[in-house]
Amino acid sequence: MSKKEGRGLSKEFLEDAASYLAPLIRRAGKMARDKWGKAEIKKYKEGRDLVTKIEIEIENFFKNKILSKWPEHGFYGEETRRINASSDFQWLIDPIDGTKYYVANAPLFYVHAALLFRNEPVLGVIYNPVSKQLFCASKGTGAYLNGKRILLKSPVKLGKAMVDVDIQGLIGKQAKEKKWLIEELSEIMKKCYRVRITSGALGIYIATGAIDAYVDLAGAKPQDLAARIIIMREAGCKAEYIETPFGKRLIASREPIFSGLKEILLK
Repeated sequence: MSKKEGRGLSKEFLEDAASYLAPLIRRAGKMARDKWGKAEIKKYKEGRDLVTKIEIEIENFFKNKILSKWPEHGFYGEETRRINASSDFQWLIDPIDGTKYYVANAPLFYVHAALLFRNEPVLGVIYNPVSKQLFCASKGTGAYLNGKRILLKSPVKLGKAMVDVDIQGLIGKQAKEKKWLIEELSEIMKKCYRVRITSGALGIYIATGAIDAYVDLAGAKPQDLAARIIIMREAGCKAEYIETPFGKRLIASREPIFSGLKEILLK
């Protein structure tokens, strides 16, 4: 990493990083696809949350490749220890987003990689190894799907919106949070055309127009959301964290849907 890049963020650096990352994430996707349906479960974390051996291998693959090029950068994966936590540049990796789908032979899993600069997402790449769709965006350059610029159609009103909601569930939640989650989901369902609950599996497809909004009621981990956020923003959406009684929650959409969903969460 040059001194210039160490002090701040440049367009040239982001272009170099995106070019470096694209073949890595395709290779990681192939690693995941090759083990799809026959992945070895390494451990269970909580409830039905699990970790596969291939996830650890993919995460270590990214760590070795990224830190060999930018040794001063931070690295924050899901399954391995954090490195260089004080760096302005932080790489966030989710080796397989949708592990439970992955081990159950459902084609709803992705490889995520994102770069944060001073806690803001500035580069994001998401790869679907089954459809071979590569979503990529960096700050100020737009969002792309397999190299083609993403251009969204005209937005619809809240009452016509299809919304993907990540809510996880109510088990383990305190009574007040349960009540809040049920009320928020109910209001979204009352005011929107369709609601899909996919644990975020459709979230990235806001960039293609398959859904109109994404709402994270669950408080997903930053590794799950950072790449989505920059891709959504560069595709023309607002993607912001809203402060709620139970922590920050993400809303992503275009106007007027964004303001309508924000109003529901802030009530």
